[in-house]
Amino acid sequence: QLKPYTFRAAIGSERFLKPLFSGVSVANNHALDFGPEGLVESLAILAREGIPQIGGGRTLAECRKPLVCRKDGLAVAILAANEFRAAAYAPSEQAAGVNPIREGDLLADVRAAAASADAVIPFVHWGPENTPEPGESQRRLARRMVEAGASAVIGAHPHVTQTVDVHRGAPIIYSLGNFVFDYYPVDPPVWHGWAVKLSITKGKPIDVETRTVVLDKEGLPSQLREE
Repeated sequence: QLKPYTFRAAIGSERFLKPLFSGVSVANNHALDFGPEGLVESLAILAREGIPQIGGGRTLAECRKPLVCRKDGLAVAILAANEFRAAAYAPSEQAAGVNPIREGDLLADVRAAAASADAVIPFVHWGPENTPEPGESQRRLARRMVEAGASAVIGAHPHVTQTVDVHRGAPIIYSLGNFVFDYYPVDPPVWHGWAVKLSITKGKPIDVETRTVVLDKEGLPSQLREE
């Protein structure tokens, strides 16, 4: 792909994901760094390792399918969608791709998931980099997702944390910032991010807790300890 940065994980690195993650989203602006073939390879590796993914597939229907996590009698549906190069990265009849943020489709998917799940959480890859506040279009879409049935909205991509809103009792976290990130010479000396804990009780609004992480010189996170 013709872009400033293309990322590719080392062979075998998937073994580090499986013990730590119950699922991953591939709906982002680097999923097709090595073209549709690279995405298909990534999806095959995740499937082989038994790591569920959301947001990617050979068809739009596959990309829009939620990941439903079940625990303690609760069903939590997680959706994923990508804003960047959305049309170019969407799947076609010839090639795999990732779920584009299309408002009508996204709201329909939230409504459909809310009909059978106890909680619905859209995870959206959106917003310009290094901006401390979300744009009004993001705020508007986030509110509409909540009104369609989302229990919380979580966002990523800007590389910095952004403000948090609450709409109809549902938390909206527009950007998690960085969690694991490779540094470049022009980057700030320190990156921060949030790890978000959502506590879900049937019939009640979600409780949210954000934990700040700081990245070391290798780009690895540790929880920020307040003095």
